[in-house]
Amino acid sequence: MNLAELVGSVLEERRPENLDPAGPIVTGEGPEVEIVILPHRDLDGVSLVAWTDDRAARLEWAYVGDLSTHDDLDLGVVVERIPYDGDWRDRMRDALVAELDRPIRLRRRRGFFGGQLVECWIMAAGKERRIAALRPPKNQLEAETEMTTSLSGGPRPRFSLTPAIR
Repeated sequence: MNLAELVGSVLEERRPENLDPAGPIVTGEGPEVEIVILPHRDLDGVSLVAWTDDRAARLEWAYVGDLSTHDDLDLGVVVERIPYDGDWRDRMRDALVAELDRPIRLRRRRGFFGGQLVECWIMAAGKERRIAALRPPKNQLEAETEMTTSLSGGPRPRFSLTPAIR
């Protein structure tokens, strides 16, 4: 079972409500690297990324917009590294399920030039890590300054920035 099949089976089993309806994006870097991107339906390119290469498997959160160079993936927050010893696929499956439920905290703040931003944060290794700063249209911003969502479900923000990963 390759990575795309593994991720597909988890998604079929869990049916995450906030996954972009366009579904996962499968890409790679040659035959040795397989990458599956799971974008949140409302948070532009905020995505859970599953990655396998010749060293190990990993899961990370990244703000993905452009796949031409994979730079967005290199800047992601790695939340799990899974060595290939033993049955790594079971460990990857368990880690994927946990990441689908990971809270993504949204915090509204004013940017440098007065514009409104919504920052997306996760807790990783005991620290808050920012994974994105979004600029929703002014007419879609809510009075609330904080809320929490996840890929698996929960409340959706009042704004919706459909992922435009290219």
